[in-house]
Amino acid sequence: MIPGHMYSLHDGTEFVFAIERSSGKGIMTARNLKTGEVFAGTYTAMLVDGGVSTGAYQNAWGFNTGTVTTRKPGTRGVGKGILRGNKGTIISISMDIKPSWDYRVNPSGFGEGTDNKGIKYQVQFGGK
Repeated sequence: MIPGHMYSLHDGTEFVFAIERSSGKGIMTARNLKTGEVFAGTYTAMLVDGGVSTGAYQNAWGFNTGTVTTRKPGTRGVGKGILRGNKGTIISISMDIKPSWDYRVNPSGFGEGTDNKGIKYQVQFGGK
């Protein structure tokens, strides 16, 4: 699990937050340090900003002599998840994730959430 924090933007209440290091989907947990409400849920994420392009190249006389294909891996992830609390609070979260291609360094990210009472949250996680 990657450690992090979540904060209520209504009153500044801090939550302990954790998200599973995965390649596409995983679990999230949180605990409200003020009320003791415990949250569990899942998220799904995907890499974006990558792609494939193909181009033609020409010889010195201007004739097309072949093609070249380049691939660019995704540079960041976007994710969405739901946290369900044991006291009835449900929080929908959207995240931006910086992937880590080194198993020794955790991905990092941040996000925003809104609960079923209209309260907004900010999520931060990652690093070593």
